[in-house]
Amino acid sequence: MIRSVVAGLGLVLCLTSCMQQSEVASAGDDTTPQATDEPRTVQSDFFRPSTLGDTRIKGVRFVGKTVSDIDDTIAFYQQAVPYELVHRYRIPASEIYLPGMMDRKHGEVEIALIKTPTVFLQLTDFDPDAKEPPFVKPVYGPGYTHVCFQSPASDQAFSKFKQAGLDIVTIGGELVDIGGYGIVYAYGRDHDGTMIENEVMDRPTRQEKAWISHIGGATSDVDRMIAFYTKFIGYGARRTGEYSGNKKIDAIAGIDGLVLRSSWFVVRNLQLEFWQYVTPPTPVRDAPAMVDQMGYNMTAFEVTDADAERKRLAAEGIKMMGPAIMSRGWKIYYAHDPDGNIISIQQNMSAGKDESIDAMLWIDPTTY
Repeated sequence: MIRSVVAGLGLVLCLTSCMQQSEVASAGDDTTPQATDEPRTVQSDFFRPSTLGDTRIKGVRFVGKTVSDIDDTIAFYQQAVPYELVHRYRIPASEIYLPGMMDRKHGEVEIALIKTPTVFLQLTDFDPDAKEPPFVKPVYGPGYTHVCFQSPASDQAFSKFKQAGLDIVTIGGELVDIGGYGIVYAYGRDHDGTMIENEVMDRPTRQEKAWISHIGGATSDVDRMIAFYTKFIGYGARRTGEYSGNKKIDAIAGIDGLVLRSSWFVVRNLQLEFWQYVTPPTPVRDAPAMVDQMGYNMTAFEVTDADAERKRLAAEGIKMMGPAIMSRGWKIYYAHDPDGNIISIQQNMSAGKDESIDAMLWIDPTTY
């Protein structure tokens, strides 16, 4: 729901645009979100950086996704959205991941790079000769929880996902209209238990049948994430907010009595969304995420100069996990954010242009 606009409120949300009758306050008000009987929204003004600073980040190259079977995953998503296989290969896990990134020892893993209109997805099957059971991460996390597919109301992806067997999380099993402003929402899970969001738009922002608008995650401390990603990306959050008492938002997430805090960051092809579930609380993660856990496993940013970006981040107090890995024409550094989510910076050294995101850069954060 990242770009949703509530008429009369100017409200942009993702999981949450609020009903028009909601009480709205400025984020400058000293309020702490808590359970209420009436819908309440506290939100900041939009922030647009004057420049992108000295960051070398182009945008999000791919969202990583650990799957039980690549063929099954491609077959499922191709029934509903653009999902083009670019490359598929097997590689020793040690040639692409650092020690300590995996919960178990793996030999050869299978990887598929999938092109969507706005970002790549990198599917990884850590045991290509067997199928892992589904893993259902709670809506409130912690960690990466969903990607969002937007689609036009005239050809909505949600109906196609339902026909393909999407397990609907949203109460009632249908799209929810929060405020009558032309966007409706629903959450659901694929065959691996991994969650996606559907946003169906009366006035779509792109021409394709569907596209990914954001990667979403749940955090136990949204202020800490704002501070980190302001340094990592090089400029501040596009918007922050606090939300409670909205039964339609509860319905979307399938949880009654939600109390939420949030922030959104925007790069040149995608938005990053962070939700702190105050009620029920997002658990504090007591160990870093592992890349071989079923579901979304990392956010990889493409950069123009990986070594220079590593130095910039080090000056901000953000250190990489280890030395760079060279894999199939890419120089790759890995790191953790404060919640233990895996992030990566990656430079195309000799790989094909079809693996880079230059043609996907459609957002100008200074005006968006």
